[in-house]
Amino acid sequence: MTEHTVEHFWDELVAPYELWADPTSARFARLLLDRAPIDGSNILDVAAGTGALALAAAERGCHVRAIDSSSGMVKRLTERLGSHPECSAEVMDATKLLWDHGEFDAAFSVLGVTYFGPATVTALTEMVRVVRPDGVVGIVHWARPLGGGPMFLPLARAIERLADPEVGALEIPVTTAYLERAELEDALREAGCVDVRSEAVAVDSPVPTPETFLAELDPFFRMFPQYRTAIGRHADRFRALVAQEVSNMEVGEGGDPIAHANVAYGRSPR
Repeated sequence: MTEHTVEHFWDELVAPYELWADPTSARFARLLLDRAPIDGSNILDVAAGTGALALAAAERGCHVRAIDSSSGMVKRLTERLGSHPECSAEVMDATKLLWDHGEFDAAFSVLGVTYFGPATVTALTEMVRVVRPDGVVGIVHWARPLGGGPMFLPLARAIERLADPEVGALEIPVTTAYLERAELEDALREAGCVDVRSEAVAVDSPVPTPETFLAELDPFFRMFPQYRTAIGRHADRFRALVAQEVSNMEVGEGGDPIAHANVAYGRSPR
């Protein structure tokens, strides 16, 4: 995809993203922030989406600058930051940050730059560059294939049960890298971080009910040709299979499915 296509795609997903993806990202963001002494700090949130980490940091008294490649996401995040006038959001390329060395106390990216493929380390290197010596750089990425989050697993299993060669198997690009804690740690070290650590975390991740799952998440799923083909060739059966798989998902104590991720963080060298 070109950068323009990606931006347009995410612009169209702002509302469903905020409703169904942001709550899970927010839980991961709070875990990440708990591990960094950031109260009152100047924070950079990279690939911020609708603001899961930016809002959590702002509520802790931090001055937050958030960036994303999607103008739609930035517009919505700007609205959500309205009660925090010391914070702001803007469209920016994460691999070419427009700040000088050491302007921030910390930089974070939750389920963001680890989707950049070969450019992931470039983005991380930029994050390290703009963080002051001994400042914190932290990231979160899924710990399992198919995104690690519950959103795509029922879809993949339902497509597999169709067993239709014309549909094939669900393929989600750029979710096979950085799934291991060691991979995240290595990426941070390659970007220049020291004192790198990581841990596995799990949070409850709300999803729509089995009956509304496909309708609510259709804007996300339309990006996958396997989904479009499955709906076109097996609409009723496919919907029934997806509903079954949603009902069969692993759930936590609160009744929501469980999302598994890895949290990794390090420090900018002194």
